[in-house]
Amino acid sequence: MEKAPGTQPCLRTLQGISSLSLHSILSRLAVERIEEKAARIEETFTLSKGRWDDTLFRTLIRSAGFGIQSSIFQEWAGILNMQALEKHRDSSLQIEAVMFGQAGLLNEESIPHYYRAGALASSYYKELLREYKFLKNKFSLSELPYTAWGTASPHLRIARLAALFFSRKLSISSISECGTITALRRLFDAPLSAYWSNHLCFGGTETAGNGSMKSSQTDVLIINTVVPFLYLYGKHRKDEQLCSRAEDLLYGLASEENGIIRRWRERGINADCAAHSQAIIQLDKQYCRQHRCAECLLGRYIIIE
Repeated sequence: MEKAPGTQPCLRTLQGISSLSLHSILSRLAVERIEEKAARIEETFTLSKGRWDDTLFRTLIRSAGFGIQSSIFQEWAGILNMQALEKHRDSSLQIEAVMFGQAGLLNEESIPHYYRAGALASSYYKELLREYKFLKNKFSLSELPYTAWGTASPHLRIARLAALFFSRKLSISSISECGTITALRRLFDAPLSAYWSNHLCFGGTETAGNGSMKSSQTDVLIINTVVPFLYLYGKHRKDEQLCSRAEDLLYGLASEENGIIRRWRERGINADCAAHSQAIIQLDKQYCRQHRCAECLLGRYIIIE
């Protein structure tokens, strides 16, 4: 049974730890978390047959699950036919057809009954369905069962991924050459196609303001996609500067805000930046919850002191 952070015995002595020692421990945990993510991306690199840009996009797809739906987004990324996408990269409609089709979301049963008539009658949905039937036959495409997505609606996130792919802005060269976080954020700013600029799902009520991604969401994608991807790329190229740049990015981004970070803040461990929030998540998930006190950097420091 997992213990909540508040039940960890070491927390009673945290008040006495020096700021310098704490920052040193958090820095090492942050690198450990990057390496853990990079190892997962290495598996995606193998799946993508050594193609870096395909690996980058599949990694981005997993990150677009924002934790809660990471597993299903990763499963979708695994079957997504990158050859079909690349062959039709000049057509946003065909990119969307492949993505929504392989996600199983062009199955009319996936559309809530109260939106279904409107969706089936729309020219956009009809065009997507026609294109997907053609491309499915051409590339022997497979799709997820629509039920795999549960009750959450991934449509807008998929539309944003399609817009990013169509924009050609995100690539191994573009993220390697970006000198600032501001420049990196711009890479994720791609205009949605007309339908998705005012819809949240097929046939849904039109809404305004679905265009740009929130800056906090963009930063999460940088943390979970760009940072470990650059780190792994640097390792493959034996380029220590790229690895260091990946680490430095975390120190330039604000701390994430979630239940884990809040619980540790209440007990005296503050995350001043994304490097520290990533370190705290690593500490919580990989040590505290696993009862690995003897292997924990913080635990060992307290025992020695």
